[in-house]
Amino acid sequence: MATPAAEKRKSPNSLNTSSKSSATDQGSSYTVSMAIKFFKNDVSNRKVRGNAALILAIQQVELTAKREGLTARDISQLLDVAASSKFSDSISSRLIKSLLPSDKIPQEAVIKAVSWMCTNKPSNEIQGLLLKWMILTYDLLDGSDDLHALYGILFHFVENDVLCPQVCHLLYLLTRKQDVLAFRVHRLLSLQKRVGVQPHITGLLSVYKMYRPHLVSLVAPPTQRVYFRLTVKAWSAEVDKVKERLRNREEGSEAAALERLHGPAQESTQKSKKKKIEVIPKVSSSLMSQDGSGDAGYQLPGSPQGKVPLQHIKTFEDLLQNMNRLELPGQIAAVLESPYLQHAICCHSEQHTVQRLSFWLYQVLHQELLDNSSDGPNSRAERLLQTLINFTDFLHEDVPVCENFLVKYLHTWNGSDYRPYILRLITRFRMYPFQKLNDLILEPLRSLFFCSSVFFKCQIIYTLTELLRNYVSIELPRHTNTICNQAVKDASEIQHTGDSLRAQTQVSVFEVRVDNFQALHTIQELTTYVDRISGLGLIIEKDNVLLMHYVLEFFELISCLHLRYAVPFAYVPSSGTFYRALFASNAMSCSRLCKIICNYKDAFQALKKMVSNEESDLLFTNIMRDGIQLLNQYILDMSNALWRNKAFLHSNKTVVFDIPVTTLQTTGVKHINEAFSIHLHMAMLPFACSFLKQTQPKGKKVHPSLIRSSERDTYLDFLKRERLDGIVSFINTFIKRNVIHPTPQKQSSK
Repeated sequence: MATPAAEKRKSPNSLNTSSKSSATDQGSSYTVSMAIKFFKNDVSNRKVRGNAALILAIQQVELTAKREGLTARDISQLLDVAASSKFSDSISSRLIKSLLPSDKIPQEAVIKAVSWMCTNKPSNEIQGLLLKWMILTYDLLDGSDDLHALYGILFHFVENDVLCPQVCHLLYLLTRKQDVLAFRVHRLLSLQKRVGVQPHITGLLSVYKMYRPHLVSLVAPPTQRVYFRLTVKAWSAEVDKVKERLRNREEGSEAAALERLHGPAQESTQKSKKKKIEVIPKVSSSLMSQDGSGDAGYQLPGSPQGKVPLQHIKTFEDLLQNMNRLELPGQIAAVLESPYLQHAICCHSEQHTVQRLSFWLYQVLHQELLDNSSDGPNSRAERLLQTLINFTDFLHEDVPVCENFLVKYLHTWNGSDYRPYILRLITRFRMYPFQKLNDLILEPLRSLFFCSSVFFKCQIIYTLTELLRNYVSIELPRHTNTICNQAVKDASEIQHTGDSLRAQTQVSVFEVRVDNFQALHTIQELTTYVDRISGLGLIIEKDNVLLMHYVLEFFELISCLHLRYAVPFAYVPSSGTFYRALFASNAMSCSRLCKIICNYKDAFQALKKMVSNEESDLLFTNIMRDGIQLLNQYILDMSNALWRNKAFLHSNKTVVFDIPVTTLQTTGVKHINEAFSIHLHMAMLPFACSFLKQTQPKGKKVHPSLIRSSERDTYLDFLKRERLDGIVSFINTFIKRNVIHPTPQKQSSK
């Protein structure tokens, strides 16, 4: 038999068990209104342990908030209960985390939360939770003007070491240009001196520096970083569910309105279910009313002081007339999908506007790609990357903050997630010294290149080809102009004179200081790098036709750099790549190689004229001389193999055809010097047989050896009709011969 003391010790547990069962029995008829009435009643039992009524009330609030959200009136009443310290901090914290709206959160509730914080009734823990609630639900507010009016009051809380991270984050979201004042900058700098360099203080100072760079002497780090992190992942996930629910509701109402106007649509409902929260905000202006139907302080275009919201720009002519009076949206990220805003930023690239966009981009890229714990790609990130690609294509330059993110992402990239988007962003990478470029981009790509499929190898070669095309067509002239502008700006002794010069000669939307290095050396080293990995890739993939296509496409670009882009540079492919293309089993590869050699001839002739007319350094002269010697060796080998039937003659200075006679005899091949001619080459045999079938009498046995010297000119015309122009151009360029053209009658009949 249990003693009375034991029964007394067991009584709390017994009471707790009975209270839970009682709460379960009453839960079906209990409503959130009854729960709120319990919390507001002054005579309610505030004891936590064994309080069945309290457990039932808090559970009902949490269940309703997660299931359907709370009304604005319920949020306001529960906020008063949580912030008044009427109940314990454990209950108050659960109430604050349950303040999830069914629609929008009124600004009055947020203002009420700030008012309670000023009374010092809630503890630091509860005040921190209130700030986190404001940050998490910031996008769910019905506006931010009233909350922004309390900016000065919120700023005073930065002195509280416990609340400082959350306050800086909230101020980071609220800050406008007029909020950046000298005394606030001094306060933050003194606080940083007292507690050390903290990421949240640095983040708020970075926004201040963006708007008023002359007030903040903050040295920006070489790479951006995430300044604010919220560790309440479960709470954040519940807020995201609310956002998605509101988004689906809006899409459903829009679909219903369209159905009433245009009739039912079968696919509209399915598409609305698949859509998620838009990662890029829509264009909105503070000059427009809340419902978007009217203006709020908008002055007519005739007024010189009036600001014009983007919603009033309907044509490109309107944009030109109001370029200086255009009001940028509160969320600068809307520029990514607005052609008008993109033109405005290009014409008036104020650095604080560009930095606002850079801060947003870096934060959202980290959130969607690096910090995202979901398995595999998601549609939000794909849409963001595609929009970013379209933006960089419009600017014809990369966003520097995107490069910083890309460098981090590549070192952890598996080569599969978001592959088309990542490779496309790499093609817009800015020009750097080759060693830095190799560490940032090329080394991660090289690691993936040699452990991937042939299709991925082709994609990497194509990406590097487009990167080089971007360098020679855009980045090289921009780098040269930027270096000149920096020299002019550095030499200027008067600051405003230097600024005016910079504004007149601005060559980039982003104010990025570049190092003075030899850009041509980067192009040369990049070409050598691609040549090496191309040769190794062809060996690994056994001369795959698709890979050979992209390798030849790269060298087609290289052979035309000087003639097409005025770049004083020519790089002849290495022997491994050249001879693999010459002996390929695909006739198109051989034809394209011949055309590339012809392009090199024209390029070197133009370079020789340039060297003779201008003074050039010894290094460039040596490189060009070595390239000409190698090119002459290739031309001699190709001429002997394709036309002269002298491939293996020892009198020739060759590399690949230098095979001892005893070794050649063991092969048993008759007329081995003709083995790689235009009619006996492995890739040309089908064309030779087709030519003979068209020219020889029917019933006669055909063999490629029947194509004699007298018929080779006709055979070349046949190859030209078969689109093998490269072989014909090579022979006409480098072979001296007496061409026998067919009669005009036969030619016209054909």
